[in-house]
Amino acid sequence: MRTDGYTHATKAVSELGARGAPLAAAFNTVGFILPGILVIVMAFVVYRCVTAPRKSGAVLLALSGISLAVAGIFPVDMELRSSVSSQLHLAGAMLCGLLWALSLFWVAPLLRKQPEFSTIGRLTPWFVLFLVANLGWQIVWQSTGALLPGWGQRIGFAGYFLWLAIIGSLLAFSRRRIPAPEVR
Repeated sequence: MRTDGYTHATKAVSELGARGAPLAAAFNTVGFILPGILVIVMAFVVYRCVTAPRKSGAVLLALSGISLAVAGIFPVDMELRSSVSSQLHLAGAMLCGLLWALSLFWVAPLLRKQPEFSTIGRLTPWFVLFLVANLGWQIVWQSTGALLPGWGQRIGFAGYFLWLAIIGSLLAFSRRRIPAPEVR
């Protein structure tokens, strides 16, 4: 849909939803806000399924979803990157990835202790390695003078959504029943 020289290798994902871009509102809704809401719902399910007293990972995962939704609510303005909307978009996008990475360190060990969720607990260290490798190649590539932020972002999003899909599938198909909230 873009005929203005947009390429996935060299342009950020945010430019698809930037102010003035074709179908920006639709992209921000489907690409940022809706996935953010789904991550919040998944974090709630993880919070309810984990029997450990410390549930920091689920809270961090929910904050990651909120940050992703914020990135969609406030589109980047490519003409004025110092605008409040652009800054909130950037903060939301950066926090989304950072909070997800931090949540991996809490969610995985908790799930690993529960037999029906141990698979994702064993897979999560590979996602951490994936994150480090993705950051590493981007740093090396940027040091050569060639910038390919689009690929780095897309690889990061692929890891994020793949992990969420795996954990969501395991939660959806588990035999564990989520207890109903207590009414007081």
